[in-house]
Amino acid sequence: MDASLKQRVLTAAIGLPVIVLLLFCPVPIVIFMVMAAALIGMYEFYGAVGLLPNKPLCVMGYLGALVIPLGIYLPLDTVLAIIYIYVLVLFVMLLAMHRQLHFSQLAMLLVGLLYIPYFLSHIIYIRNLEFGNIYIWLVFLGAFMTDSCAYFTGKAIGGRKLCPTISPKKTVSGAIGGVIGCGLSFILFGVIVNVFFSRYLNGNQLSFWLLFVLGLVSAVISEIGDLVASMIKRQYNIKDFGTLLPGHGGILDRCDSIILVAPTIFLFLIQFGILR
Repeated sequence: MDASLKQRVLTAAIGLPVIVLLLFCPVPIVIFMVMAAALIGMYEFYGAVGLLPNKPLCVMGYLGALVIPLGIYLPLDTVLAIIYIYVLVLFVMLLAMHRQLHFSQLAMLLVGLLYIPYFLSHIIYIRNLEFGNIYIWLVFLGAFMTDSCAYFTGKAIGGRKLCPTISPKKTVSGAIGGVIGCGLSFILFGVIVNVFFSRYLNGNQLSFWLLFVLGLVSAVISEIGDLVASMIKRQYNIKDFGTLLPGHGGILDRCDSIILVAPTIFLFLIQFGILR
């Protein structure tokens, strides 16, 4: 078993228990899980981009990672007020520490907050929806099936490289295989739910064509998420974001696709739905 396949097997082995927890745990526990993942992810991200030596800035980042997942319980005007106060405090810090703190570091802190805790918080939003314990499967199914189908298709067909300067092993054939495979896996998911678990949808049925469209969109976004993470690592000359899983990287290495897939699925669900 080559290294890439081992990483995919490990991701599946870790991901399945996490999905089970997300399915059956109450929302407050889901929030705690997202907070923990966000904190670890922020630590890895700040380490990659060189922010760790700036302790006050990192503390502000970790504080943001703890607050953002709680936004689900807050009204919009309160959320906007918190954002305003938070950014204002950062500007005051920038003025007070202008000899040690550069504006680009502040910008990187905010990018990290959007990229990790905010995007990951959409797992909470999905879980909190009606039928969210069904929909949450789609986040992990989209990321895992895109990656797996892309890997096996690319290995079998090969051909032109997708982005050789960012991820030399990825091929165009693999990317296409990942998109098609993810779309078909979403249809299969719909068949299984409609046949065996429709009682959990109060008698509703999942729409196969909407699931297929969502699968295609999720696959494209998943591949973008993977490439973005690879690009960051190349630009900062690191192999992995972290060492939480020895030989397999950290949270960001294993969740790079999920980070972008979660908001994609949430936005699709609230705009179009997948019931018929």
